[in-house]
Amino acid sequence: MVSTPIKHCLHKAPAGIEERGSEWPEEWPKRLETFPDWLGDLQTRVSADHSHWKAVVEKSYLDGLGINWTNIRNVLDMKAVYGGFAAALSSEKVWVMNVVPVHAPDTLPVIFERGLIGVYHDWCEPFSTYPRSYDLLHADHLFSRLKNRCKEPASILVEMDRILRPGGWAIIREKLEILDPLEAILKSLHWEIVMTFRKDKEGIMSVKKTTWRP
Repeated sequence: MVSTPIKHCLHKAPAGIEERGSEWPEEWPKRLETFPDWLGDLQTRVSADHSHWKAVVEKSYLDGLGINWTNIRNVLDMKAVYGGFAAALSSEKVWVMNVVPVHAPDTLPVIFERGLIGVYHDWCEPFSTYPRSYDLLHADHLFSRLKNRCKEPASILVEMDRILRPGGWAIIREKLEILDPLEAILKSLHWEIVMTFRKDKEGIMSVKKTTWRP
């Protein structure tokens, strides 16, 4: 007899075409940009998210941030939403773990549908990295979403410092009111600020962790 907690994890057979699991997904990598009917109105948003990150990665991330992508293998997207960032890196020789924060809308089924992997996590708590560290962390407006949940943004940066290997990289996109204090904290941790770009009230920062230890 199946226990009640396990029942919640079992996927029910769909009864209609509009339900999740009623369509067999496309072969990889077509499933990254082929969106099933069960998404409904979300199809437009997922498609727009896919186009957005494809353009950002191709026009900015791969060449404009000073990152040597030949040394990047393990990538962590700390606020993945629909997995658009991971999908945009599908042609690169990288492995991306998508994290859906527990306070955000539940988009993990969409990530799985696209053939990607991911987990839920509360970034106010430690993140399990066993059995690996990461070569690159991606934080897109993560801190602004957590400012009312976590006690201090510094605690998240310290966690990033723990899970990123020496010589690894982080890409942080944020509002300037949050990005500027983050830059000061990262400098105190002896991270190298490789590139910053500010426009209007938004900014992006490319930073590299050094081998410094107190």
